[in-house]
Amino acid sequence: MRIVFAHQNFPAQFGAFGGWLAQQGWDVAFLSAAETINPPERTVAVRARPSREPAQETHRLARSMERAAINGHAMASAAMKLVENGFRPDVIMAHSGWGSGTFLKAVWPDAAFVPYLEWYYNAPATDRLPGETAEVTPDQRAVAISRNMPIIADLAQATGALCPTLFQRDQLPAALRDRITIGHDGVDCAVNAPDREAQLEVGGAPLPPDAEIVTYATRGMEPHRGFPEFMRALARLQQSRPRLHAVIGGEDRVCYGAALPEGESWKARLLSELDLDTARVHFVGLQPRPAYRRMLQASHAHVYLTVPFVLSWSLLEAMAVGAPIVASDVAPVREAMRDGDHGRLIDHTDIDALTGTIAATLDAPDAGRQMGLRARQQVLDRYDRARLWPERAAWLTDLARPD
Repeated sequence: MRIVFAHQNFPAQFGAFGGWLAQQGWDVAFLSAAETINPPERTVAVRARPSREPAQETHRLARSMERAAINGHAMASAAMKLVENGFRPDVIMAHSGWGSGTFLKAVWPDAAFVPYLEWYYNAPATDRLPGETAEVTPDQRAVAISRNMPIIADLAQATGALCPTLFQRDQLPAALRDRITIGHDGVDCAVNAPDREAQLEVGGAPLPPDAEIVTYATRGMEPHRGFPEFMRALARLQQSRPRLHAVIGGEDRVCYGAALPEGESWKARLLSELDLDTARVHFVGLQPRPAYRRMLQASHAHVYLTVPFVLSWSLLEAMAVGAPIVASDVAPVREAMRDGDHGRLIDHTDIDALTGTIAATLDAPDAGRQMGLRARQQVLDRYDRARLWPERAAWLTDLARPD
């Protein structure tokens, strides 16, 4: 089997899976617009460079479609380099919504085409923040339709389509859902495993041996991932728990949701607003995977907060290592874990409830460990890539060679 993956980023959702396929004997190629591409062994990669940004004079409702066309043209041009070397894939898998794979069937018309559907926009927005109105204008509906047009173009060509969770699939119109297969990206449960002896260092020094360790991890420190609420709960917890240390992973930026004015950040705002003992608040930035894994393994209460949105890999990785978890009681989280069984779910906008639930988790370490063990078993049963990846490889093979 031969497969080509197309994604604006790298390794993103495809890098590790593509590397595994190559180890199974598949011929694997990647197309990506990323500045740096380090493909796995036995694979090849071609950079797809968009020629320009959408033109200023482009109608605002056509801008997302023009961006997708520019991205798609860049991917198709990069694909021609593979054609020159005789590469003819059986399967094209492309991250949908940005045009990454839209024109690849023009290059390889006989290949099975599988769009990977991460997010479909609705109006009102599914991922709106607490307190944001559900009322929408006709213009906002039009913007959502425009943003979804690249996905519709991909689905029109699709041999099969893949979506990582039921919640994400259900954002699409009901008429399209039956065409979509649910298949998570998979968690490496062999590597992400419990280690109660894990030692957590911050700045090269270990935390105090009697520290109560609360962890929080995010790509960006933003309301979409509950950062303001976490910090407000942390300020309250510090007042009554002198041994509590918070370890916060992630970057001081907004990845999802509205950006702040230039020069402002949620981290700066919260540090200015709250009375915190900053000696017990450790911002560790983006961590290498081994250090990030130790952070989860050593946690006494790992806090995962989110509005209804794409489920983070970090939650499933925290479950895989058996961390005691406090998480938002929203649909994507409930799909992965049950309250009181795999962790504690709360309305994270209720700061009293969030504070109390973190405190209760710290006060009952044995119960937290037992929930962590059940959470790991949940991930082993439903999200372990050792099981999911062979199933996905067989599915792709069937799509490409139905006879």
